[in-house]
Amino acid sequence: MINQCFIEHPLSMTPEGSLNRLPVSGDLLALHDPLRHLSGLNGAQLMSRRALVDLLNTLDHPCGGKPRQFIEHFDPLNDIDSLILQLYAYRFAAVIDTARQGTGWPVQSRFTKSLTEHWNQAQTLVISGGLTCGSFGLDLARRVESLIDQIDVIASPWGSTTALFGLAQTVSFEQDLLVMDFGATGVKRGIASKYGNRMMLLPDLSVEQFKEGGLIRKGGLMAIFEQTRKQVDQPMPVAISLACYLKNGHPFDYHSGIYHRLRDDAPHLALALRDHWLPDCGFTTLALLDHDSTSAAFAFRMKQPAMMVTLGTGLGSAPCPRIA
Repeated sequence: MINQCFIEHPLSMTPEGSLNRLPVSGDLLALHDPLRHLSGLNGAQLMSRRALVDLLNTLDHPCGGKPRQFIEHFDPLNDIDSLILQLYAYRFAAVIDTARQGTGWPVQSRFTKSLTEHWNQAQTLVISGGLTCGSFGLDLARRVESLIDQIDVIASPWGSTTALFGLAQTVSFEQDLLVMDFGATGVKRGIASKYGNRMMLLPDLSVEQFKEGGLIRKGGLMAIFEQTRKQVDQPMPVAISLACYLKNGHPFDYHSGIYHRLRDDAPHLALALRDHWLPDCGFTTLALLDHDSTSAAFAFRMKQPAMMVTLGTGLGSAPCPRIA
């Protein structure tokens, strides 16, 4: 059982290492003729849910504006589906190769140098998130692997719920544990037991109704906890992943996403959750709080260096833990 509610890792992710903000090398994009016009865009503009919607609309796909429907009904034998997969894989390969080059980070620091070194050493790339589900995710992994040298690419079998399994396996309680993944558009929830080997999923929640001024603040977070407590039959500890970069369990002061201003609602977010906010909503304590991509990476412990990339509303990344 983990005694701390947050864990610091040698490469705990920071805003400096965000693939969302990484300007993708025009030279790398130019290697693929269809992408010449995309030079100068960043990771989020190339690979986010919004980017996939734009691609579907540009190519007049029947699922235009409906990326979930496209992924659910993806057919690699359909010409337009195959073309979208190809273009998306080209973009993804350009993002990853830019990260491996290390010269494009908006801030050059000791952290980004260490991160670049890890990217270069990585022998496996795991992809997860809502845009990697089903056969689209499997085919995307295969196509990206064919475009990037010396790296194996695999799709998480848990897709958009990978962070829940990562949280459960890291905390590893025998008894019931509530796991919650707070994303940019929704909250995924589940009750894990048997050391994270059994998971009962709860219905997803949209975050829209809980926002204040476009952000999730303490009031909205507490309302989500209170609503969730009504759906579980007993008090239990909670492990949380958050679409927000954290330092020692507290958000960085940066202007991105919907959760970063929680830093203004408590001197220390993890401790406030553990000591007050969760107990006030009927839960026992906070077992773990971490960045959402880091939580997804927890589900894949590797002997060799590996990276997790999550594809959804935005583009997340984190090193996978090493097996000692």
